[in-house]
Amino acid sequence: MKHLIASLAAMAAVTFAAPFAGAAELTLVSYAVAKPVYAKIIPAFKKKFKADTGEDVTFKESYGPSGAQTRDILGGKPADILATNLQAYIDPLVENGFVAADWSKRLPANASPAWSVIVLVTRENNPKGLKDWSDLIKPGVEIVAINPKTSGNARWGILGGYAALGQSGNAKAGEDYVRGVVKNTKTLVGGGREATDAFVKNRIGDVMLTFENEAKFANKVGGQNLTYVAPETNVRVEFPVTIIDKNVDKNGTRKAAEAFVNYLFSEEAQAIYAELGYRPQDAKVAERFAADYAKTTKLITAEDAGGWPAIDKALFADGALYDQAQASK
Repeated sequence: MKHLIASLAAMAAVTFAAPFAGAAELTLVSYAVAKPVYAKIIPAFKKKFKADTGEDVTFKESYGPSGAQTRDILGGKPADILATNLQAYIDPLVENGFVAADWSKRLPANASPAWSVIVLVTRENNPKGLKDWSDLIKPGVEIVAINPKTSGNARWGILGGYAALGQSGNAKAGEDYVRGVVKNTKTLVGGGREATDAFVKNRIGDVMLTFENEAKFANKVGGQNLTYVAPETNVRVEFPVTIIDKNVDKNGTRKAAEAFVNYLFSEEAQAIYAELGYRPQDAKVAERFAADYAKTTKLITAEDAGGWPAIDKALFADGALYDQAQASK
């Protein structure tokens, strides 16, 4: 009898434990327009992870306005990995104990596997001749804009013109740009993909500010031949990633989560970024795709503009320049 019970217990252990052995489920939270790139990266990573470890990994994914995603994680959203478009959206997670303070040093390139620039997406053949930041604030130009209160995409677009036109001590030109963009905004939406839908599918407005990679995506949907141009003085948009330390330790998913964020810097993943319109950090991959990108003459980093705490205080905090422009519209 004892032998029978032992045999049944062993069978039960095999029957019920085997499906879960070595398996991990990761929740990836990211900004609104990131879905196409991760739709390709995740299957490639799962295949490699299986080959390297013999283990399976599954994913839950959430895409939305980047600022809202960070607030949701702080509110309890069970994210293992955050892939965002603004360092400022990781800082609150560090301050509240969700992410280790050294997060940007744990991966190459300050934990940003790819970068981009801001472009002006126009109607076919650019009928209004929009080429630079100053063109956006001319009378009669209708902009599909993203709300910088919820979106990193929007903050980069506002910063681009503000920093470029405000160079050489010409602060008023930068301020006039912010006020002009607000004044010419035809439709204000919450996230980058919502902006693309409004501009491409609903044909609202003359121009949309967005990441270059999203402009490339927009040309693949809606059956339209959209034109886009990158202002020559532009911003270097970074896309930082981090594991959410507090959650991966609680979920027991650190091993798989760390493997995923490291994989983003592999040549295989870098090529996927490039194919989807991002500018990869890997120099060899970037060289292969160099002809695909709009030309710029000068790139301004967030650090060049004083760093995100100072930028947010000047432009996006309650009562700052963007709010003032909205109030006077």
